[in-house]
Amino acid sequence: MNVLLLRPRPDPETIGLQHVMLVEPLELLVLGALTRPPFVPVVVDLVLERRALGHFLAKHRPRVLAVTGYLTNVPAMIAACREAKARDPGVTTVVGGVHCEVCPHDLDDPSVDFRVVRNATRAWPALLDHVRGQGPLPPGVLRPGEAVGELPPFDFFYPRPARHLVDRYRDRYFYIFHDKVALLKTAFGCPYRCSFCFCRRITGDAFHARPMEEVLDELQSLPQREIYIVDDDFLVSRARVEAFLDGLAQRRVDKHYLLYGRADFIAHHEPLIARFRRQGLRTVIVGLESFKDDELAAYDKGSTAAVNEAALAILRRHRIDCFATMILPPHWDEADFSACGAWIRRMGIHYVNLQPLTPLPGTGAAVPDGDLLIPRSEFARWDLAHLVVRPTRLSQADYYDQIIRLYMGSLYQPSDLLTYLRAYRPRMLAKMTLGTWRVRRQYLVKRAEARRRGV
Repeated sequence: MNVLLLRPRPDPETIGLQHVMLVEPLELLVLGALTRPPFVPVVVDLVLERRALGHFLAKHRPRVLAVTGYLTNVPAMIAACREAKARDPGVTTVVGGVHCEVCPHDLDDPSVDFRVVRNATRAWPALLDHVRGQGPLPPGVLRPGEAVGELPPFDFFYPRPARHLVDRYRDRYFYIFHDKVALLKTAFGCPYRCSFCFCRRITGDAFHARPMEEVLDELQSLPQREIYIVDDDFLVSRARVEAFLDGLAQRRVDKHYLLYGRADFIAHHEPLIARFRRQGLRTVIVGLESFKDDELAAYDKGSTAAVNEAALAILRRHRIDCFATMILPPHWDEADFSACGAWIRRMGIHYVNLQPLTPLPGTGAAVPDGDLLIPRSEFARWDLAHLVVRPTRLSQADYYDQIIRLYMGSLYQPSDLLTYLRAYRPRMLAKMTLGTWRVRRQYLVKRAEARRRGV
């Protein structure tokens, strides 16, 4: 009996970071590792497939269809379940993923047999047993029409992912300039309380770290040299980072690392960051969020602009790339955008992800519905790239124009072009150039739409 584990294709309306970063669907590989006979797991990544879902439903004739995704994928997840039911009313459909865990009501549809909202790694094997009549419905799983009641405590059991299930896609996964990257999960949740962040809601503000020896065993088993540590924040504990580096040295692991890390940790631990660089750290994704202290305070960031600048100086000194994220609040005007661009260039930031302030459900970034340009029901456009909150000092068209200008002024600084050519392979440069062009084209469409509406 085949179990089709599906990553849906993004909606055309979603401004796609998949153009510049596309990584393995780790959550599906975890489910695959937990799938036991008589079930046989098959992963289909529709982001990379040219053929439509119907082809794979006909080919594999699944007994179970499981589909995961984010907020923007909600319509595609439901559509997949509806198509599967239309072709075979006997198929069992299951949805899960981080958005389902926090907002399961968004995926409540007659075509969805089960919504997994807590402890998927424990619930999944038991759910498969239930599907074939071998056990009760596990806790943390909802049927159609059921509201969330009492849920079991969080259980962070984590098996080693069945990575062979995406062997046919492996060479096409990348993150910016990290080619054929493999993902490594070492912890769950985040101990910080930034008001805009959805990640902490997934674990109910809990933080759990996997045993370091278990992490190192998994890392050592990976043939890929490029490793993306996908913790919400890997740079949380000095002792844990030191234990990781000690393990790398003892085991003689030689790999390159991309990870998330807070600016304040970097600013206060330069010797440790320098050591990490010698042992393979190449890139840190840093949520800078702003270059203004008042905005950082409003986001409950617990940091300052001076700390951001100190962290960036350390990364520059040790030749570690910074992939920065910046939040663009709706009250900005042209002067604010210009000042941000000047600061980005002064700080030597080459890669930046600009995110218009988006009040994601369940976070502390509450905005009245009357201030929203995009209804909460239009999931595909809640992508941290669309202008969701009405700007107060610019028209929508002008706001999009400022985003385009800020991106182009940051990513294509003439002084950096030679550095790119020296540092990265032509294949990755071509991929990044094409990807950024596609994102820019989507933004140009949004600007043109706003101008046609006169807003």
